[in-house]
Amino acid sequence: MQLFRYRSLTSDGHYQTGNWFGPSEQLLYSHLKRQNLQLISSKVINHRPWKVFLTSRIKTEDLIDFCVHLEQLDSIKMPLTESILLLAENSSSQPFKVILYNLHQSILEGLLLSEACSFHPKVFDSIFVQCLSVSEKIGNLGQAARHLKDHLSWKQGQQTKLRQTLRYPLILFSILFLMMLFMVTFVTPHLEDYLELLGVKEKPLALKSLITLTKGVQDYGYSLCFILFSFVGTITLCCRLSVTFLKKIQGIVFSIPGFGKVKKGLLIGNFLQTLSILLGQKLDLLKSLEKSIDTVPNQLLQGKLSLVPDALRKGDSLSKAFRETSLFSPFALRLVQLGEESGNLESLLEKIAKIELKNILKYLYSLLAWTQPLLIIIIGLVMIWIVTATVVPLYDSLALFDL
Repeated sequence: MQLFRYRSLTSDGHYQTGNWFGPSEQLLYSHLKRQNLQLISSKVINHRPWKVFLTSRIKTEDLIDFCVHLEQLDSIKMPLTESILLLAENSSSQPFKVILYNLHQSILEGLLLSEACSFHPKVFDSIFVQCLSVSEKIGNLGQAARHLKDHLSWKQGQQTKLRQTLRYPLILFSILFLMMLFMVTFVTPHLEDYLELLGVKEKPLALKSLITLTKGVQDYGYSLCFILFSFVGTITLCCRLSVTFLKKIQGIVFSIPGFGKVKKGLLIGNFLQTLSILLGQKLDLLKSLEKSIDTVPNQLLQGKLSLVPDALRKGDSLSKAFRETSLFSPFALRLVQLGEESGNLESLLEKIAKIELKNILKYLYSLLAWTQPLLIIIIGLVMIWIVTATVVPLYDSLALFDL
């Protein structure tokens, strides 16, 4: 498969350019001909990785449209290859259009839709692939697309709220960082030389600390950056080479106050939501659990959750198996037990997942709400420090010079 940059001629004599992902120029010619376009020239793009170029521009709206399209076309029993080709030809997103043509080509070569999607993990996550895989086995692609559409729509709404909440703290932090960088790089070195020319020997404590910080950044800044990047790279390499080491690091992350609770809660909430989606496709509980556990991107949680299917095989209830993992809240355990007794486990799991995720996000929003006034206070203190270290001694030296 290669990424082609092509130039074509429309039926009314206008030029049109675009990108197309496929195996050969002959198929590109056939593809353009179906759209009443005449191929003029094409070339293979090799100077940048096409996966990074494409997946970085795929939006959640494109995936939601994909699910809606599959749901509607499955109801009229249109062949999958034709439905994906129709969606690709009418997609307004050029990167996603390339992905769809790749899916179409993979299905023509004999792969299932879930297998074709698994080649694009940056676009279709494990939850998406697992749901499609189950639907292909039971022949209910439309229902799986509907569940995925609801999941993606809810996820998109939460991500939008999170971005809006993070925007102001990030702006404040950027202002603080740029202000300190400007002072250390441009202001303090020249100020020290100027005060020495004026004969100022007694420097205030604030100025001494600022000068010490400036010299430290100038002398050891590159070394500290190198040590930091080396440390992060070593930790990453060890995590990839050793599963035991990875689990220890993940345990340390979960123990971080605030952040660990949010990280763990989001993973558990996504696991419960995936389990409810798979149960909604009439898959049995044991297989739904196994497939849901495979979608958890955390080895430590996967190890604990893998005990749940073993407990079910021994005859334990789901609520009891969940309780033994010590991962779920008492509220979630009570609703799971209620769902087992009432036979309505699927809908209750979906409610549990949404409530748990909502509570975790609410907790995260409360933490971020505290960061805003905290950053404002820090910026104020830094401004006072800078004024005390620069303006005050400069003013005193000029007053002495005038006298």
